[in-house]
Amino acid sequence: MSDLPQCVSSDSLFELRHAEQHAEKQKSIKWSDVVPKKSSIRVFKDKPNFKTQEEEIYYELWLSHRHRLRHIRHEVENQAPGYQWGRRTGACSLTKNAAQFMERSRQNIQLLVEISKTLRTHGVVNPFRTEKVYTSSSMPYTLRKLEDIDEANLDIARRLLDVVSDLDTGLKNKSKAKSTHVNTTPVKKRIHRSSKLLKVSPDRLAKYEGYNIQMPATKREHHLLLRPHIYFDIYLKDARPLGHIVVELYTEAAPVVVLELIRTCSHNMHKKFIIKRLFPDLWMDVEMPLHQITDLHKPLEYDAKVVDHGASGCLLSFRKDYLQGFHNNLCFSMSFRPIEVANGSRVGFGRIVEGGKIFDCLQSYGSKNGKLIRSILFTGCGVI
Repeated sequence: MSDLPQCVSSDSLFELRHAEQHAEKQKSIKWSDVVPKKSSIRVFKDKPNFKTQEEEIYYELWLSHRHRLRHIRHEVENQAPGYQWGRRTGACSLTKNAAQFMERSRQNIQLLVEISKTLRTHGVVNPFRTEKVYTSSSMPYTLRKLEDIDEANLDIARRLLDVVSDLDTGLKNKSKAKSTHVNTTPVKKRIHRSSKLLKVSPDRLAKYEGYNIQMPATKREHHLLLRPHIYFDIYLKDARPLGHIVVELYTEAAPVVVLELIRTCSHNMHKKFIIKRLFPDLWMDVEMPLHQITDLHKPLEYDAKVVDHGASGCLLSFRKDYLQGFHNNLCFSMSFRPIEVANGSRVGFGRIVEGGKIFDCLQSYGSKNGKLIRSILFTGCGVI
């Protein structure tokens, strides 16, 4: 220490020396000596002056107790219990619940379908047959196809017999000479072939006995009365003709309706027939305007059991709502396939006997909502 000035008193000099000694002592102390380790109990501190040894012992015990309290650790588990999310949210049973829901939905849909069918048929299901025969054999279908092929071949043969060559070869036409002794008219052949299949139950004609109606004597006249044939020429607008179809009418099913169709076709009033709607794989709706004075405005006579809608397609029918009389138009439908549920709700009065393939082709010009994609017209009609 440098020499102090003479003006410093002895008391001030003593205080300065004491401060310097305390500063040197603080510099010599290490941080590890001040902060004790966890294992150590004593904490660096200037011990007070104890008068007795007992006070010193109590002081040591107090330091030990404070150290234990400062580093105390609890032994009880203080964490929250685990949350059982699978049981709370029901994720474990989701697959089982989904399967039960799908099965219940399927049963409900099936029940609604059965209820809808019952409402449409009014509880009357298949009134034409008491039981349905289920067979896995394709023989009936094959036989029907063979019969259709035979009829198509006969029609082609009749057309070939009517062919006349424009070239004069000087030879006699032997086929034409032979055909002079055979009636090759397609209409007569068609009537003769259909007359063999014509079977009308006497019970259906018994209701006309009180009217003194004179029935035809020959089979041909009998067929013309009960099974008249009309035809329609079909044309795709702004494109090409599609062909013609032949319809066989059932007089005893709806006599007034059949008579009106024959009157219209006999005068070739084809413009009266208008196609309103066409549902593919279902039916085609046709309307014909009526005259103000006609019997179709009055209650109609009908026999709904003449035509079975579930037996075949290509049938002509109208709703039973029109049995009290048509209003302004004669509305009828032509079905593309058998419709069993129509039994009991519609009256069938005819079927397409020729041109079935042409009629099936009309399905491609309809839509699901019944609107026509292409306009279809009737360019001709008549009675055969």
